[in-house]
Amino acid sequence: MYLTRLKLIHFRNYEQLNHSFYPGVNVLYGRNAQGKTNILEAIHICGNGKSFRVNADSKTVMEGKEGAYLFAEYVESMDRSVEVLIGRDRKKSLKIDGIPAKNLKELLGNLFVVVFSPEDMKMAKEAPSLRRGFLDGEISKIRPSYVDALKNYTKIIAQKNAALRRRENRDTGAVIDAYNAQLASYIRIILKNRKSYVNKLGEYVRETHRAISGGTEEISIVYKETVPETGIAETLKKLRERELFEGSCTAGPHRDDLEILLNGKDIRVFASQGQLRTLMLAVKTACLKILEESTGHTPVLLLDDVFSELDQTRKKNLLRTLKGIQTFITTADDADAKLLARAHLFYVENGTVRERQPG
Repeated sequence: MYLTRLKLIHFRNYEQLNHSFYPGVNVLYGRNAQGKTNILEAIHICGNGKSFRVNADSKTVMEGKEGAYLFAEYVESMDRSVEVLIGRDRKKSLKIDGIPAKNLKELLGNLFVVVFSPEDMKMAKEAPSLRRGFLDGEISKIRPSYVDALKNYTKIIAQKNAALRRRENRDTGAVIDAYNAQLASYIRIILKNRKSYVNKLGEYVRETHRAISGGTEEISIVYKETVPETGIAETLKKLRERELFEGSCTAGPHRDDLEILLNGKDIRVFASQGQLRTLMLAVKTACLKILEESTGHTPVLLLDDVFSELDQTRKKNLLRTLKGIQTFITTADDADAKLLARAHLFYVENGTVRERQPG
């Protein structure tokens, strides 16, 4: 799978763009704040239905315009396309191969896209909610049933929390038991999918991380559950008195976390910025491999400002791992552009894109 053409109208700083790209490595280079990352963001929206930079896609509409139009043409086994119309009023419409899509769920599973951005560094070091969100997003791309289970679980947890806050009602205990009975089946589905994904993720991350780091560091990833997969109903029952006392749900997939260790030490405490960046590159490459294995299609890989804080050896090792993958790389460093001189180079300046001949 690879993107062949991207059209943008009134998206970020692009009044109009209509540009072709290549199956291999496409390098977008130029000074900062010229629109390099905006191209990656547009591709991500066409693949995943949402931006990786802002919560509200309406913020991507060019200042003074009522809406933005995005069109991505790509090759699977045949030519296909995705269209996205984003309104400043937060309304969004989607088309797949020219046919309107009813919802975001219909869009997922068409143009597969994996992105690395500097913001991903936060996932490794900051709140557990970021790591849970990462897992949920990646699993949702390959398991539609997971989306429904997660949605139902989140809805029931909100209802249960509301009931716990009103615990002056003498029947609250019975109400909580009823919610727990509903939650058990969804917890089972979520845990099964998350743990299976993490096991596979850990395997691929170790493999890719060794390739990028030169085999000098060892990574391990462990899923930390707050409710064991065996004995879910019993655990929820034991937690009832504590939850009634505290007035909130104290355990479940919404409280779980990922533990990431570098050479046996917690990466949140001991890793340098370069080590964190190497880890997240390995994680994103692993996500791509899992998607490819699950769907039979190689996703498009987006690497935003990927070379910062990597030494020359790691940069070259990373490039070796990209063989056979359509990749979009942004950089503002002329030295990096020279390192990538054999790739397809595109100079980005003030919302315009010009191809440069390799050499």
